[in-house]
Amino acid sequence: RTFHQQDEGLTDWKDKFEIKIVEIAEDDMVFDMSGIDVAFANAFRRILQAEVPTMAIEKVFVRNNTGVLRDELLAHRLGLIPIKADPSRFDWPSKETKKADHTSPLNENEVLKFKLHVKCRKPPAGGQEPINGKVLSSALEWVPIGGQEAGFVSDRPEPVSADILIARLRPGQELELEAHCHKGSNLGERGHAKWSPVATAWYRLLPRIDLVEEVTGPLAEALVSKCASGCFEIEDLAAPAPARRARVSDDKERDCTLCRECVREPALARKVRVARAKAHFIFSVESTGILPPAELFRQSVSILRSKAAGLLDALEQLEGTMAVDAMEADGNDDEDEE
Repeated sequence: RTFHQQDEGLTDWKDKFEIKIVEIAEDDMVFDMSGIDVAFANAFRRILQAEVPTMAIEKVFVRNNTGVLRDELLAHRLGLIPIKADPSRFDWPSKETKKADHTSPLNENEVLKFKLHVKCRKPPAGGQEPINGKVLSSALEWVPIGGQEAGFVSDRPEPVSADILIARLRPGQELELEAHCHKGSNLGERGHAKWSPVATAWYRLLPRIDLVEEVTGPLAEALVSKCASGCFEIEDLAAPAPARRARVSDDKERDCTLCRECVREPALARKVRVARAKAHFIFSVESTGILPPAELFRQSVSILRSKAAGLLDALEQLEGTMAVDAMEADGNDDEDEE
């Protein structure tokens, strides 16, 4: 294809590509993405799951743990607690930060520091549950480093949920520790699921239901009853031949699970066609609460654009290198002929 043809193809793709938000809430978003290849939809899904960075507990320094939960398991549970902090305000951890311990000076642009100190006591008279018997994520207390106190006045870093169970203690048992949060992602050898900003990110092709022939009378009633998702409805036909006819419900077609129960009966199989639209995806994003789902998708688009730009730069460099090599080869041939 010529460059002119490629430009025309890109223009055509831009005209067909469309995104429509269907539902959006604090932590969930459902949107339609049409006119796009499945490779792009899958790229967005993978980037959302693995490449959008977040802040998560990376180091845990246990000062005292007399509970039954081992230090290693405790650190693992702490790492999986989503921390509500904007990762764009932090830098990726340097070598010094990765090597730092609880006695080292910490970089306020790379680290968030938390502490936890809980001691379980006997229940009051007449009570059954001991005091501080459950160690919850609300016990994690943010410790500002440097000028962080002034920078996080309105959005103090904290666990996304205050009721995440960390450990259980019995009277007399104590837990004291310090935790450091680093910026990271679920990508590469050092990647970990604790940095994934989404609980789920998935897509499915838009269902398509066509009635190739009219379905009337008792057969229409049977068709409606077979669909558990309610994708069909009954409409009354006007005179002179009053009858009841099945039709596809406009607002329920996308709820079809493609169970194909509606085409198992031979009489209906000839009249109903169930398929998937090839270039129309229903995308669902459920955030862990660290960032809004719309912001997560915006960042995934930005990451994909930077990857594409990096690939173009690499191809241009390769093209230049090949051109230089070809010129040198031509020069050597000319010298040989002389």
